[in-house]
Amino acid sequence: MNEIKYAPVIIPTLCRHEHFKRGIESLKKNSWAKYTDVYIALDYPAKDEHWEGYKKICEYLDDGDFSVFKSFNITRRKKNYGVGLNGRELSKSLMDRYDRSIYAEDDIEFSPNFLEYMDKCLAKYEDNDDIIAITGYSYPLNYEHDEGANIIFQSSVFPSWGVGYWQRKYGGYRDEILSGYLPKNFDKACKTGVLKKLIDRRRSDYIVQSLGGGDNTFITSTTDVSFGIYMTLKNKYVVSPTLSKTRNCGMDGSGVNFPKVRARNGKHYLSYDYNNQPIDMSTGFEPCPDSVIRRDENNRVIDDFLRVPLKHKILEKTAFTAYRILGLKRYKALAKKISDLAGRKNASFKYLEEYKG
Repeated sequence: MNEIKYAPVIIPTLCRHEHFKRGIESLKKNSWAKYTDVYIALDYPAKDEHWEGYKKICEYLDDGDFSVFKSFNITRRKKNYGVGLNGRELSKSLMDRYDRSIYAEDDIEFSPNFLEYMDKCLAKYEDNDDIIAITGYSYPLNYEHDEGANIIFQSSVFPSWGVGYWQRKYGGYRDEILSGYLPKNFDKACKTGVLKKLIDRRRSDYIVQSLGGGDNTFITSTTDVSFGIYMTLKNKYVVSPTLSKTRNCGMDGSGVNFPKVRARNGKHYLSYDYNNQPIDMSTGFEPCPDSVIRRDENNRVIDDFLRVPLKHKILEKTAFTAYRILGLKRYKALAKKISDLAGRKNASFKYLEEYKG
């Protein structure tokens, strides 16, 4: 293992004071907090409903005791940056000071060994170019792995609910995704059989976003969706714990991307109560990786949990069948005409906007 370097933690926030406080207080319980610089980007309210929560976060930051951390740094925006820009600008400002970082949204609750897990795995896999990141989150599933293994390697899911990056690696795959690598290589992925290696959820995302004839936001920007597809196409992996080190408390309707969790029939992922997901409560961590990569076995486990709703299976099947008949160029021309004539938001984007995961 390389020498341990302590990655800074970056958390953007605005007005979700209960989530934010819960997350920071859980991070304070980490024994490696004393080695860790924490950076908070507090955005400025854009709506009247933001102000109450924003003021409570200000009070918490002004009155709270954060001396447990090596340093605790706050950037207060003087105008509204928005969810994405607020975090990106803070990350960019730290690139000259750190060669790695840990990024988490303000709705994440952390295990007591989260920081130790992150720093040790970032050191262990720094020189392995097949590993693009370390994620602290793991779906609540019985993955296939060696007895005693506490980390596995995933290639089709990239839950960014507490993620550790190396600057050297991140810049490369970020730029490749932003350049349109995924839609440009859709035809190749189909013809070479790589499409079949994706989990059902990501395969559906890739087909509908590539063949929608309009907006393909989720495969041309840095999202969970694009990372999951990208890793499979490039034969790359993310390190994931067998027992999650983070809990996502934002599926309660308080965030931008996810609707309020409702009980549903079957095993669709929104039916799971993420707010109460068990996480690792151990105080220490030593990496014990699985001895092999079990992509096919664990993809089947994930498929049983992240199921694709029937209406989206139909949309996927219809688009893919037409593509196979017409070819990519003719199909996309036809799809764009239909989308333009309909005068409405592209169906694939609407699908992902509702069910992103």
